[in-house]
Amino acid sequence: MFYPIKAMDIQYSLTRSRKRKKTVSLQIGHHSEITVQAPVHTPAAEIQRFIEEKQAWIEKSLRRQAALQASHPKKAYTTGEIFYYLGEACLLEAFFDPLENQGVVLHNKRFFLNCPPNRQMRKYYLTAWYRKQARAYLTRRVDFYSRLLGLTCGGIRITAAEKRWGSCSEKNHLSFAFRLIMAPPQAVDYVVVHEMMHIREKNHSSKFWNLVLEVIPDYKTQRLWFREHQQHFDL
Repeated sequence: MFYPIKAMDIQYSLTRSRKRKKTVSLQIGHHSEITVQAPVHTPAAEIQRFIEEKQAWIEKSLRRQAALQASHPKKAYTTGEIFYYLGEACLLEAFFDPLENQGVVLHNKRFFLNCPPNRQMRKYYLTAWYRKQARAYLTRRVDFYSRLLGLTCGGIRITAAEKRWGSCSEKNHLSFAFRLIMAPPQAVDYVVVHEMMHIREKNHSSKFWNLVLEVIPDYKTQRLWFREHQQHFDL
């Protein structure tokens, strides 16, 4: 269940889950949306205390995110802008040649986008390219870790999610945000392993994190990378 709530001066959405056993957690999305997840029977007063304890951290995170957004204005999809692929900064060269196929080609860390000078069309072609690359790359990484860990997923889905990089369903279907392909390979692998370990443990218990640690010893570094580089995922 999903509820919009206000605690003190902080507005957030509350998701109550029957799957979550004990802990209350908090996430700040790409556009400053705050989501709190809690077990279904957690008292409102306990959730309120949790938010109050986190208030200083929330305000600091929102200020940092606002500063990053101010320094990285909305994409115009024009020549000279930077887009990321597997952690590499790639320069965009946008042009329109009606005699050539429209679309995106990546060569020598440069995106060549053949498209009329229309922002929505240019965004469409870049998004389609990222989604295609994400499906191919993430499928390979899931296959690799499936063999390494002896785990089998129920399928892979690529989404446009902005709040969550990945998820694992009760039936072990894996979902990944296409923007994940913009992150460095080691950060991508962390998300893949994180979600695949949910095939074994449907929670974030210490047992779960120990499983992740066995495969990704620096997983905390990778988690921090995502928090500190949200501006890389603008599209």
